[in-house]
Amino acid sequence: MYRREPTIELLHWMVEQYSPSHHEHAFARLLAERLGRRGWRARIDEVGNIIASLGEGPPCIALLGHIDTVPGEIAVRVEGGRLFGRGAVDAKGAICAFVEAAELLEEHERAGKQFLLLGCVEEEVPLTRGAFHVREHHRPDFVINGEPSGAHAITIGYKGILRVELESRGDRRHTASNQYSAPAEHIVQSWNALRKHCDDWNLERSLFEQSIPSLATFLTGSSDVEEWAVANVTIRIGPASNCDRLLTLLSTPPVNARTISRKNAVKTNGMDRLTWAFKQSIRARGARPKLRLKTGTSDWNTVAEKWQVPTIAYGPGDSALDHTPHEHIHLDEYEEAVAVLARVLALLPSA
Repeated sequence: MYRREPTIELLHWMVEQYSPSHHEHAFARLLAERLGRRGWRARIDEVGNIIASLGEGPPCIALLGHIDTVPGEIAVRVEGGRLFGRGAVDAKGAICAFVEAAELLEEHERAGKQFLLLGCVEEEVPLTRGAFHVREHHRPDFVINGEPSGAHAITIGYKGILRVELESRGDRRHTASNQYSAPAEHIVQSWNALRKHCDDWNLERSLFEQSIPSLATFLTGSSDVEEWAVANVTIRIGPASNCDRLLTLLSTPPVNARTISRKNAVKTNGMDRLTWAFKQSIRARGARPKLRLKTGTSDWNTVAEKWQVPTIAYGPGDSALDHTPHEHIHLDEYEEAVAVLARVLALLPSA
């Protein structure tokens, strides 16, 4: 069993560093300095990600997380065994647990393995620039994506996402003109076609398998000679969702549909060595492992197609607290997650 003197010094410090998306540089630099003093080889890459490694492999075990948060500061404090602060759950708690778990291992348990901490920038914004960059520059053998699952649960899949911009334009005409249809009407018709298709598709399918559209924005306007309408649509997609079909429904002339971003759903079959190690580790703590499928997305969605290695998501905390004004993490659960992670890292094979 992995035991350590409970301490929240590093976690408390990390949560104190306000690092909303696009403003992570100062935190990344300070964290790299701290990790260097703890024996990690740490640097900042070309896009601002923190890259830190401990040990020598292969295999390379990627500890993938994000160092940015959504905007909105929360007073950092400890109350009733809980640490409050922006990022405590999403997802500095997981990154800190990665660091402390790797350091908790005995020397023989670390031998022949490289632990690669990838602290990505801009995960909380649509383009996820940090994850796209590490995807092209690293080739791990296992990936643990640091996202809140709870200490005794692992996330084995995330839905995908398709973001589309719709645009319709036409000559300005009098509304009394014969067979007049405004650009806004064409956008609505495309949206209604998509909505009906998704409603039919979702019948008798689980939430994880469904295609769930949302109309994020809708703007209209005109000039002296032209009328226009623009809308942004987001579709949460399942593993079998047909994105080409969805785009076809949205791009019925005179509507043009432009794909802004697309990330496919990801899911492990639960039969790989990494999932086995997590199940074994949680059972060793006297708990029954829970397997979760999430309807959001994570950096796993970004790296999966390129890396194609055993991957799960794990971290302390309740994801229902993500982005909320009362975000906090239970410190007992944090310590439990460190112990679970340490055993997982020890169970993974060495060179």
